[in-house]
Amino acid sequence: MAGARVFATRPEIKTSEIRVNRSGTYLFVSLKISPSTNPGQYPLTLETGQGSTTIPFTIEAPLDAKANFQGINNDDVIYLIMPDRFADGDPANNAPADAPAAANDRKNPRAWHGGDLRGIINHLPYFRELGVTALWLTPWYDNWNGLNTCAKPWCPSTYYHGYHAIDYYAVEDRFGTMVTLRELVEKAHRLGIKVIQDQVANHVGSRHPWVQDPPLDDWFHGSLQHHSQNKFQNSALLSPHGNTAEVRNTIDGWFSDDLPDMNQDQPEVARYEIQNSLWWIGMTGIDGIRQDTVQYMPRSFIRDFSQALHDQFPKLWLVGEVFERDAAQTAFFIGGHKGWDGVDTKLDSDFDFSLWNTSLQVFTNKVAVRALRNQLKYDALYPYPEKVTTLVNNHDTARFMSLEGATLEGAMMHTAFTLSVRGIPQLYYGEEIAMEGKEDPDNRRDFPGGFPGDARDAFEANGRTPDEERMYEWTRAWLRMRAEHSAVRRGRLIDLWYDDDSYSFARQDAKETVTVAINRAATESEITIPAGAIGLKDGSQLVPLIGKTKTTMIVNGLGTLRIPPRTVMVYISE
Repeated sequence: MAGARVFATRPEIKTSEIRVNRSGTYLFVSLKISPSTNPGQYPLTLETGQGSTTIPFTIEAPLDAKANFQGINNDDVIYLIMPDRFADGDPANNAPADAPAAANDRKNPRAWHGGDLRGIINHLPYFRELGVTALWLTPWYDNWNGLNTCAKPWCPSTYYHGYHAIDYYAVEDRFGTMVTLRELVEKAHRLGIKVIQDQVANHVGSRHPWVQDPPLDDWFHGSLQHHSQNKFQNSALLSPHGNTAEVRNTIDGWFSDDLPDMNQDQPEVARYEIQNSLWWIGMTGIDGIRQDTVQYMPRSFIRDFSQALHDQFPKLWLVGEVFERDAAQTAFFIGGHKGWDGVDTKLDSDFDFSLWNTSLQVFTNKVAVRALRNQLKYDALYPYPEKVTTLVNNHDTARFMSLEGATLEGAMMHTAFTLSVRGIPQLYYGEEIAMEGKEDPDNRRDFPGGFPGDARDAFEANGRTPDEERMYEWTRAWLRMRAEHSAVRRGRLIDLWYDDDSYSFARQDAKETVTVAINRAATESEITIPAGAIGLKDGSQLVPLIGKTKTTMIVNGLGTLRIPPRTVMVYISE
């Protein structure tokens, strides 16, 4: 395409800034589209010395902004799904023509298992009954259909998880089509359930056509043959004293040898990724984006990306994955304030891995319960701590029930704490039935009942074991309580009591006060809370909402709570 020219065929569109790469295999062209342009076909003409051709270009009718792009807030509870492992609703898409038979193998935890978008659509009533209000799906970009064979422990393996994109503009063929995806979003919205796309701007898969023929010489940081490996010295990004070599390695280094790192300092890369994200939002009507490995991209790009999306879709929600157990690191990347570099990322949220990690340790009896309160004091680092996203677990972490020291009661307390503390909570598929699973890929087991031939169906009460049913009903009860009480969703958090075995805090807004009390001990715990600290007078009562215990009367400015062993109680003030 060397020397190519591009012309619009209709007056509503004008072309400019034509650029062809050095090898003549990629062309960039800017289009100026009149604001009054109607939906329809607006083909372009491309001419070179060898002839001409037509470039199809369509302007779609915009989706209804009142029904789409609604964002995520503190009234929501997110449910994370790995589509391939959740439910197989359309067996016809399980074996694409270019896929070897061995790539499909439910006995291989790293092969494709057959879950898809239709399977999620079929189970929308399950999510509504459980009480979650938003679905986060791991990436639905198209990935390579082949099978990796090597001498490493992770072979044979596939890219069933979706993080090795080979086409930023295509839906994974094993999951469905754009039509199916839009159906999922539309039907979810009808039930009051929002949808979050998992996007990956940091890298693509090594099978992407760009890797062998990059659009520009500096499209990637390095090449498949010559690149630096990320040493994950992440704290270098947080410190104003970090040396250039460490900082650049953390941003420019490849996450792994088969994940080519995109160069967002290249303006065309940044523009491509921003426009691609805008396209997915506009085409599907999604309400939020989870941006993978966000801290490994330039903070200036994160800011520009966030700003561009919010300019077009003001309610859209962006959460970044900053997988750090240090609150200072996650606080550095959340939006709403400038870092030492003068950059405000404008990210609406990031995941609170530090509190998650503390909760796991507390409820597997590794540290004292007071550690929850001690961790929460770092909320002072966040401009708006209520905006962080808390998590029960995710697809990169061992499931709670497979941790050393885990018990069902511990899992129940961990879930209750996550659903009642400040922030926007996120569940992981199967945690509501206490699924087990050690490190990746064991933590990505198939949901029982989601696949043809499964011995039982855990989507139904009669298909769950007694422990699964107990965990399900507990989770559902806390979700219902959260939905019914605004203070739990949006209220101020006030510490009331903490020791080695107990922690009590209030969530309070202008309408109500809800008190949460945790007792990890094997025996009943008696704690005394300062009722005046939450505005309760003598004669007021604390009435239990969840849990079996008596109503407590406030006497002499104090409330004495008797908490049964190994549980979490919640009370409403009257």
